[in-house]
Amino acid sequence: MNLPNTLTSLRIVLIPLFCALFLMGPHYYVYAGAVLIVSGLSDMFDGLLARRLHQETELGKILDPIADKLTLAAVVVCMWYSYHAQFPWISLALGLMLLKEIAMAVGGLIIVRQGRKLVKAQWWGKVATVVFYACMLLIVALNILFPKANLRVIVPALAFFAAAVMMFAFIRYFALGLKLIRGVEMEGTIDLQKEFDLTRGKNAKNANPSETLYPAAENKES
Repeated sequence: MNLPNTLTSLRIVLIPLFCALFLMGPHYYVYAGAVLIVSGLSDMFDGLLARRLHQETELGKILDPIADKLTLAAVVVCMWYSYHAQFPWISLALGLMLLKEIAMAVGGLIIVRQGRKLVKAQWWGKVATVVFYACMLLIVALNILFPKANLRVIVPALAFFAAAVMMFAFIRYFALGLKLIRGVEMEGTIDLQKEFDLTRGKNAKNANPSETLYPAAENKES
């Protein structure tokens, strides 16, 4: 069993649980926040464990950003549903965040279809993710502690700050994506085709053990 990839998969499983708890109302925000914290911890430790246990795989490098994007999209939708009526300007900020994730997903598909390697997460992307979750959790906490009438400025400001940091990360990733499309070789890329080839090789070996155990006998019969 690959423990890092299992933790990454856990983040995807936790998404519907977070959405259900968050949308049940303020009384369940603490539980939804706890689920989000568990998701964040798994995000922190899957890469660390992969390096410590020597279980880094190309599949894990692909699965990790997918889990990140799905979790972020779920948080954005839940935040919009809960707060867009009280804070109309938050819709624009959340929309920018969602468009950024969609654009990066589409860009990744274009790069893969061209047979290019994907670039793995960079420091600015990780910073943007931390800022996003910090701002979203702070918005929820402020809405619990203070009347909404007192938050008409601070809540949209936090949302736009998170959106600005995420757009900065998007611009940096966009520049790297253009280099990959042009065929520029860079360090820290993800060879998805290599992982598929390795997986096919393992499956073939497991499916035909006699071919690998007794190759000499087969050659003698032929």
